[in-house]
Amino acid sequence: MMPSSLPALAIRIVRIVRIVATAAAYALPAFTGTAADDPWRPYRIEIGRQCPAKHLEWLSPADLRDVLETYEASAAPGTLAAMSVAEAGRCATTMAGATCGNLAEIDAVRSARELPAFAKSVCAAFVECHGQSDCIAAEPPTTAPKH
Repeated sequence: MMPSSLPALAIRIVRIVRIVATAAAYALPAFTGTAADDPWRPYRIEIGRQCPAKHLEWLSPADLRDVLETYEASAAPGTLAAMSVAEAGRCATTMAGATCGNLAEIDAVRSARELPAFAKSVCAAFVECHGQSDCIAAEPPTTAPKH
């Protein structure tokens, strides 16, 4: 490489770095995520805030469904109705599985501003998780607490 071509090379490198930096600045927000991008995010944040050492983000859909059903049994009438409508509306065409209903009902609980109370129920229902769907349930309460 000729010494006279070094400044031209440096200018090209600076331009490339600027282009890459600009592209990264526009692309980075896509990776940070919002509740709209990840509808589970508010739930995971609340679980992580209330009982982080338990790793309850690893609950199986069926285990989470059980906690939702217990929560529904003592929910205020308005919250109960919202949970039922949310599940029926979002999951009418879902053939099997609990994930759609879980998400719909958790979103209804969040909309009713009861996500902290629901997360408290989840934290109380399990001792801990060792991995995905490998969770130890706590002893069930004799009666469900009123919200």
